[in-house]
Amino acid sequence: MKKCLSMMLAAIMLLCLIPTTTVFAAKEMFLTIPSVKVSGVTTPVVGEKPSLNAVSEEAGKYTVAKVFWAEYDKDFDWVKDMGASDTFREGYYYFVFINLETKSAYTFENSMTQTINGKSANKYTPSDGGTKVQIYTHFESEKRIDKVELNVVKPVVGKTPTFAKIDTAQYVSEKYGTVSNCSNGVTWTNQSSGINITVSNPFKDGVKYKVSYYLTAKSGYVFDSKTKCTINGSSATLKITDKNHAIISLSDLVAGDGKREISSLDLSVTAPKEGEKPTYNKIDGTGYYSDNGLNGTSTRIYKNGIAWYKSSTSYISPGTTETFKSSTEYTLKISLTAKSGYKFSKSLTAKINGKSATVEAFEDGSINVSVKLAALGKDHKHTNSDWKTDKENHWKVCADKACGTITVEKEAHKDSNKDNKCDVCKFVLSAETTSEPTESVQKPTEEITEPTEESTETIGALTEKEEKDNDGQNKKINPIIWVILGVVVILLGVGATIVILVVKKKK
Repeated sequence: MKKCLSMMLAAIMLLCLIPTTTVFAAKEMFLTIPSVKVSGVTTPVVGEKPSLNAVSEEAGKYTVAKVFWAEYDKDFDWVKDMGASDTFREGYYYFVFINLETKSAYTFENSMTQTINGKSANKYTPSDGGTKVQIYTHFESEKRIDKVELNVVKPVVGKTPTFAKIDTAQYVSEKYGTVSNCSNGVTWTNQSSGINITVSNPFKDGVKYKVSYYLTAKSGYVFDSKTKCTINGSSATLKITDKNHAIISLSDLVAGDGKREISSLDLSVTAPKEGEKPTYNKIDGTGYYSDNGLNGTSTRIYKNGIAWYKSSTSYISPGTTETFKSSTEYTLKISLTAKSGYKFSKSLTAKINGKSATVEAFEDGSINVSVKLAALGKDHKHTNSDWKTDKENHWKVCADKACGTITVEKEAHKDSNKDNKCDVCKFVLSAETTSEPTESVQKPTEEITEPTEESTETIGALTEKEEKDNDGQNKKINPIIWVILGVVVILLGVGATIVILVVKKKK
């Protein structure tokens, strides 16, 4: 009796152990993947073509088999599947579909989670025994910031740096990351020490500085490698942190004296004319004036900083009655002094009566400009040119290229009707600016979980649409499960036979 009970107990234990061991072995053979992460997807930029690249962050478990895009309108209605030659358009949404396949011994879990570029994504039910799955998400098309043109107050010895905030329709300067001494997204760096200075640190003579702007793109805009950047008109360095953040820098800035540079001159004088005396009218321009108080100019030669030479050593004295002679060439020299807050640039260019002039600079900061002018005949009559203008004045000169004499004296611009144009010469006093549109594409309030059936049919190669989710769906069962169930049934049948035999023997 005891022997029979022992045999029956051993059989029952065997039945319990065999299926468990088999299932455990099956689990060891097929490891499940609870989550997937895909990165490297190039997001849609208006005018660009779709990129078909993506990177599996766990390449040892699953790989990217295919990447493709579809275009949707503002209502999330399917428009078209994207071809290789199509470009992204402004105001549209774009779905990216990524097919993943497992490596050997791995399967995707039905309840797995997924991200694309760190953004939570959706999926279709895994297929082919859990070895294939398609994940997808959508992006709104964005516009590239084509250019960034920044202006900063130049460093001046003894003065402290400025940290003015930049705020445009496309981007704003603001601190991000762990950068030190950054105010309004602006840093000034002493290139010698590598330390970012503050508003309490004045600029030093002979030190090179770097200014950097930490910019954040506003909604609907992105930075990329094609963004052109300048600071104070000079080409600046662009470092893209990500598509929404960029650092624009300009190095080797040397603190100056704070004076505004005069880089070009366009002077007009009364041209020499046969039988007439030279004129010595004082020149008074923006940032400069003619004067013979500097660089040793003599009042026997110069008057109001102007001299007329017959040769290198002979001149017409301002105090004589000498007149110009016909068919004779004279050299006009003008001595100019910079006004307070101005200085002449080392690369200064100059014209006198429309002719290129020679520039001579002196240690005291003054300059001489000179040009050769031929005396005009007695019968020469001035012909008015069109209006000549600068930021402050308008005037007319003789249209004869050999003359260039001012025929209508300089006069300040007037704008009585407040249309930002001079009433006389129509010079634009202040450029009209056009504002960027501020409206951005409004996203629907309802969460979009899957693209339309029309899209999934057209795209093709999608996983079976008829598969439902976990609520009463038809799921394909892995073939290995059928094998395990069959073994269990056989073993159960053997156990039942043993029990019956024991009972019969007992009777």
